[in-house]
Amino acid sequence: MKKLFFLGACLVAVAFRPVLAQTTGPEVVVVQFYHQATPRLYAAIARGVAKPEVLDMKGDAAEEAQFCQQIIAKLYRDGYTIKSTFGGSSINTGTLVFIKEK
Repeated sequence: MKKLFFLGACLVAVAFRPVLAQTTGPEVVVVQFYHQATPRLYAAIARGVAKPEVLDMKGDAAEEAQFCQQIIAKLYRDGYTIKSTFGGSSINTGTLVFIKEK
């Protein structure tokens, strides 16, 4: 009886394994902000295999903050949540990683 139960459990495990292999991971978006010494801010947005989108903003500190807020708010509206943040090798860059669970 134990052998029959074990064999049945193995068959169930093999039957459901392909379903697990077909699932995809979460969608990931990486946003990198780069601030130049001149009042200029760049945002590079990478979404999977698509070509990264580069946005350019020239203005004062308040306008740059609003620019960052608009990008982040749009990602939240699209269903993404922030997963990680990290700085670059200089103080002029910052990177945000967003995920969208499926």
